[in-house]
Amino acid sequence: MAENQIPHELLAKLAGQIIQDPGIPVAAPTVSAWQEPAHPIATIQSDKLPQRTDFAIIGSGITGTSVAKTLLENELARDKTITMFEARSLTTGATSRNGGFLLSHAPPFFKSYAEALGIDAARDIALFCDRTLESIVDMAKAENLDKASQIRDVTTIASFEHQEGFAEVTESIRMYEEAIPEAKGKYTIIDKDTAEKEYHLRKSSGALVVQSRVFWPYRLVTNLLQRLLQLYPEQFAIETQTPVISITIDEADTEYPYILTTPRGTVRAAKVFHCTSGFTGHLLPKLRGAIFPCRLSMTTQKPGPQWGNRPNSWLFHTKQSYDPNTTLVEQGLYWMQQNAETGDLFVGGDLQRLDDFLSSDDSVISADSARNLTDLLPKRLFKEGWTNPITNTTMTSATALHRIWSGILSMTADQVPIVGSVPTSISGRNVEGGEWIAAGFNGYGMSQFWWTWICHEY
Repeated sequence: MAENQIPHELLAKLAGQIIQDPGIPVAAPTVSAWQEPAHPIATIQSDKLPQRTDFAIIGSGITGTSVAKTLLENELARDKTITMFEARSLTTGATSRNGGFLLSHAPPFFKSYAEALGIDAARDIALFCDRTLESIVDMAKAENLDKASQIRDVTTIASFEHQEGFAEVTESIRMYEEAIPEAKGKYTIIDKDTAEKEYHLRKSSGALVVQSRVFWPYRLVTNLLQRLLQLYPEQFAIETQTPVISITIDEADTEYPYILTTPRGTVRAAKVFHCTSGFTGHLLPKLRGAIFPCRLSMTTQKPGPQWGNRPNSWLFHTKQSYDPNTTLVEQGLYWMQQNAETGDLFVGGDLQRLDDFLSSDDSVISADSARNLTDLLPKRLFKEGWTNPITNTTMTSATALHRIWSGILSMTADQVPIVGSVPTSISGRNVEGGEWIAAGFNGYGMSQFWWTWICHEY
């Protein structure tokens, strides 16, 4: 996407969108298929907000849940109170709007990480992501939630439409295997002919094949939160439909200096954890632009008549493109997994107007994106599986769409997350060491967040 192709007026608009206040999550978002049916504690809240809490966690997604679990199981937090605030119903943000992959993004990015940060840092990132994914699976099994959240082994096929991108990623995998010898053979690299013959891919220059896992994120997180409420009834509370509108400081109260204002009243807190993804900039205005929201779309669709139920997940890498006449941008990545019980395909990715990407409003779906996603599978990605059983010809009509929704990612310009203690120069609040953040995962949070809090002290 050449910058000089983009009109100055549009660039100015985009710059404004990136640095604007993302606000709080809208009250009536599109409904993700992951969220059906709603969990029994989806709208849980106390009759009355507590006056004080030792730890305030803002956000009830998988990142906020990892904070809560880590604190509740830490001896240093024994007898401390923990309150989780959620603007809407439980776990209805990015966690339950994504692809449901448990797959590390680090190996395909290894070359980029090594060039930017050095080989040692790239290796540490890759190992960290592997440990994170294993820790999620181990936790789910320990809590007896692996079946409820449908964690299962799959073969992931990552296809590349363009030879340039395929060459880049194969070099990255080579560097990854050299840096981590025990990972050698983890990825199988297949050529164009094999991709077409074995996986019926259309327009593929080649693909990576790797064993991984998929799961149902909403069910894992909501069931885990319910378990934590049962285990720690005196310590832990969840306040859904309670957005934190602002945070101010009472310097006279050295024990509970933070004042969290919500529509239901105020709560004083000793420490605050920001786990709000693309909405981070609302409560931390100085991070606007450093972290910004990006809206993507996803669907559930019925497979073609010959597709069946396959133990696979899919990534489709396309070349990013920009049409100056329409301002349509192709994001460059589509993803798909299949529900093992119903056979429904969960398909996501975007081709939409450039300014439609930069939004924190997940009550809206781009019409361009909706059209593209319903045409994608039979017309562009697969050569077989969508044959009309009567005429024996390849289907050219759109697939059967069950549900479509949008979701908000937190993006950073350098593709690196922002994690750790928030300095007063960023918070603007004159209390040292009282605020923490984990955000800016650029769509790859599942392989990065869980170990984040284990590796920090509070």
